Amino acid sequence: MGAEKGLDLREESRRKSAGIVIPIDGPAGSGKSTAAKGVAERLGFDYLESGALYRAVGYQVLNKNREGDFESRAVDSARGLRFECRKEGNAWKNVLDGEDVTDALRDEVISDMASRVSAIPGVRAALLDFQRNYGRKRGAVIDGRDIGTVVFPEARLKFFLDADIEVRIQRRFAELEARGVPFHPDHLREDLKRRDERDRHRASAPLRKAEDAEEIQTSEIGVDQVLEVMLEKIRLVYGEVIEDA
Repeated sequence: MGAEKGLDLREESRRKSAGIVIPIDGPAGSGKSTAAKGVAERLGFDYLESGALYRAVGYQVLNKNREGDFESRAVDSARGLRFECRKEGNAWKNVLDGEDVTDALRDEVISDMASRVSAIPGVRAALLDFQRNYGRKRGAVIDGRDIGTVVFPEARLKFFLDADIEVRIQRRFAELEARGVPFHPDHLREDLKRRDERDRHRASAPLRKAEDAEEIQTSEIGVDQVLEVMLEKIRLVYGEVIEDA
């Protein structure tokens, strides 16, 4: 009986959270995806890594859609994208056209391709509605680079995570080493700096902190600390929905 009541309360909480979206923006290596997944799991919300959408488009342009010039291929891929972020066991999976492409989308070649296609206005326009559909049935946590400024500018609570460039570079080194992915440190360092420059200065939806976003510097604090800071802020704004988180 107690377990059933707990499930009923959880379902009621999810109904109350329908339409709530918590945007988390920041540059590569700031820890935003790890934090976003943690928040989503604690709240029982859906999760979407918006960067994975652009990686998926880049993946298709590189591997499948090779007809026409680069920009038209990217826009066509974005318009026809069939993508899902799905929780399986303890991990979040990126599924493209029914195929698990989680590992493939983390390749550094795809990362650079994602940064390139994300600078194309037609691609961003095509993916805008896709992102806005998340959270309509229940709450969602979405991380990216323009979620709080462009995709959900009216969100009641937004976060912007950042860290020193060298800290972010070392985190990327550690991530690739843990996955057994070979890389050239100097090339990876330059690629990350180039992506930073491109993301922050592109004409369409550049990476920037929303004026009303809560900024968290993650250079010297761990994931657990970041998560607790975020959850405390969320409790203050949405306490009636996530009081048991």
